[in-house]
Amino acid sequence: MRRHDNWPTLLAAFIEERRAMPFAWGSNDCCLFASDWIRRACGVDFAEDLRGRYSSALGARRVLSRFGGVLEIAKSLAGLEQVPSATVRRGDVVAFEMQGGHALGICCGDIAALVGKQGLVFPRIENASAAWRL
Repeated sequence: MRRHDNWPTLLAAFIEERRAMPFAWGSNDCCLFASDWIRRACGVDFAEDLRGRYSSALGARRVLSRFGGVLEIAKSLAGLEQVPSATVRRGDVVAFEMQGGHALGICCGDIAALVGKQGLVFPRIENASAAWRL
């Protein structure tokens, strides 16, 4: 997969657009956040099969179970190459262990951007549990 040449500018704009956007199942959750970034960076929508299929935690659990969970979505739907977390680069998709599962985000350098209840949260990248090259 190839990123657009201006991906650094796209990443900065994407993070700024989403900075204060609260979490919402089916429109701004971790899977769609990562997929929206891939679509912006590469022009390919890997979440096409997810969009419009759920709008609640229960609906998300049903969809996730069909696809094998958050980590499998990153691997299978997006077809991304998994890399060691220590080699993650800016713009790559990352996963963090959260309460009861994993959450996808985007590497922004020394920190990652993940969707939080009231907007983006920015954990240290060294705490990522998995990473995929974009």
